[in-house]
Amino acid sequence: MFAEQKLEEMGIVLNPVRRNGKSVLPVRRYKNLLYVSGHGPVDENGLPLMQGCVGLDLDEQQAYEAARLCAVSMLRTLKDYLGDLDRIEAWIKVLGLVNSGGEFWGMPKAINGFSDVIVTVFGQRGRHARAAMGSANHESSYPVVVDAIVRIRD
Repeated sequence: MFAEQKLEEMGIVLNPVRRNGKSVLPVRRYKNLLYVSGHGPVDENGLPLMQGCVGLDLDEQQAYEAARLCAVSMLRTLKDYLGDLDRIEAWIKVLGLVNSGGEFWGMPKAINGFSDVIVTVFGQRGRHARAAMGSANHESSYPVVVDAIVRIRD
């Protein structure tokens, strides 16, 4: 339970996820790959922890924090799905979408909030390929949404 010990050291607690019957799966498995649906900065009940457009309502540091919260949300989902985060063998690919407006162009710096959590928790297993892009009008006005592909061991 190395990953969960690291999270505890970081002061991050992964409470159980409360799911309301959505038709889209939070995780889809194909062989040893998990395709993880987009996660916003939400709590275990799916309620937004941050909202707004980066560059208009929020600044780069707030976007970084929103991406960090996306990582916690995704880890909560993966813990719920796998039972043990140490089953994660490698983070393969991450896509971060930043709800951007005005003159904000710091999408990679914002998504570093997600990547920094993952690499801190998983070390070399957490290093991943990544795209960070601007977009508009996310669900519930999330400032950041992140999805991922993760390789697991049985």
